[in-house]
Amino acid sequence: MNKRNLIIAVREAEYIERLADYIRHSPFGEDWQLTAFTNPAALRHFIRGGYAVDLIAAQPHMLDELGEQTGAIPLVALVGRSGQYPNAAEVLQYQPLPQLLQALSAVHAATGASTSRTEGEESPVVAVYSAAGGIGKTMLALQLARQAGVRGMRVFYLNLEQWNATSLWLGDEGSEDFPQMLYTLQAQPDKSPLRLSELRKRHATLPMDYFAPSGNAEELLSLSADQTALLIRTIACAGQYDLVIIDLDSRLEELHHAVLQAAGHILWLVSGDGGVLRKTQLALRYGEQKWGNDFLNCRRKFKFINARSLNNDPICEEALKLRLAGSLPFMPEWAGGYNVLEDSGSPAYRGAVESLLVRLAILERGGEDAGGNRIAAKG
Repeated sequence: MNKRNLIIAVREAEYIERLADYIRHSPFGEDWQLTAFTNPAALRHFIRGGYAVDLIAAQPHMLDELGEQTGAIPLVALVGRSGQYPNAAEVLQYQPLPQLLQALSAVHAATGASTSRTEGEESPVVAVYSAAGGIGKTMLALQLARQAGVRGMRVFYLNLEQWNATSLWLGDEGSEDFPQMLYTLQAQPDKSPLRLSELRKRHATLPMDYFAPSGNAEELLSLSADQTALLIRTIACAGQYDLVIIDLDSRLEELHHAVLQAAGHILWLVSGDGGVLRKTQLALRYGEQKWGNDFLNCRRKFKFINARSLNNDPICEEALKLRLAGSLPFMPEWAGGYNVLEDSGSPAYRGAVESLLVRLAILERGGEDAGGNRIAAKG
């Protein structure tokens, strides 16, 4: 995936050195290539040379020197205080670097400028669901994100569980970010793409973007089907992601119905356990009774996955009278709990996840990503 080109133009060479070092070792550097200038004449020469530029962030006097040479390139004024430069978007130059870079990304996203996908072009959406809890939905969702991310795809992980426990691995910094995103969807839906860029977090290890887990379950419970659909559409059509992974809990309510309608693939986890099989049967029956043909249309997208496969035990297919689309190996060492970040190294589990991504035509065989191409490889 091609990096976007960021121009920074400031007088202070020390500032550039510190910023460049931070970008080099941060997730921001995976998406942006930095070119820096302290001399306005050199910057003018660079612009006239026709080099690719996706965003220029410069001190006001540097922007004045450029005049109209920038054409349609998005501009950011690096200011000491707000209100210094009304002719461009303003970002405080001296603030913590993570916030600075997040603000620059937000400005870029708000311009509708070119990204990994064309804005408005919807990214693939994959939902992970099961009628039974504790079967490994979050493990699978996060590992789908990891395997796609390490292949260079831009991934957004959206957790819509009522009890979101991912703070155990992701941390809880920014626990009000998701409620703020929901408020924007309700009050200023036209500002939603900008707020997405401002509020998302970036995980360096997995790697993926996500909202920090909210500490208020009421915010999620109040989310309507229409708002859920708008949230998914905002992320998938932002032009910034190649894949959206949605992690659902075991309920089957209006929120879930909206996700099932929006997703291109629904990975429904089952196992040979009698309780899991019965809950799956009840959930399928309930969905059909409640939503009728809408649910039957969604069911065409269901891909039932044996989450605890032992020697390809056929009991799931026999009991549910359906065909399994794949299986995940049973990991007995996870019986007492697992750490998503540590246990992701299991070769068997990693291989099974990659196979799923290939079958969904998200990864091509051999590990190449198909995210940047509307016609993906068929596995």
